[in-house]
Amino acid sequence: MKKWTPVFLAFLIGAAAGILFVLPGFQKRTDVYLQDFSVSGDGSVVTVETFSLDGSARAMEVKQIGGELHCSFYRAFGWLNSGLGAKSRFEIRLEDSAKSAESIYFDRVYSDQLVLERDAETGEWTPASPLPQ
Repeated sequence: MKKWTPVFLAFLIGAAAGILFVLPGFQKRTDVYLQDFSVSGDGSVVTVETFSLDGSARAMEVKQIGGELHCSFYRAFGWLNSGLGAKSRFEIRLEDSAKSAESIYFDRVYSDQLVLERDAETGEWTPASPLPQ
């Protein structure tokens, strides 16, 4: 019994560390901001360049609600300020139903923030507020 105690303790510590390493990757981020964007030639993809306070967004989920696209971002794996799997460039594919999208929002704590909107006359995407320099 005493021989297995160190092995069991090592297993528990390793499992706890693994869980603490993976869990942050499933938390949503609400501090991601638009830095720049581009639109593909055929208008089917909007690529957004983002930044956050610690630069650790790893994934984006897009949901369409009417003519609005709402983007939620997820933390990178690891502990505080970890960059494992982090990236800053994300693509928003405008499928047939999303081509009618008129605006793109980023997830915030209380209400989503409008970041891009499509001009009704020209059909071009424009930032809702000036982009950071």
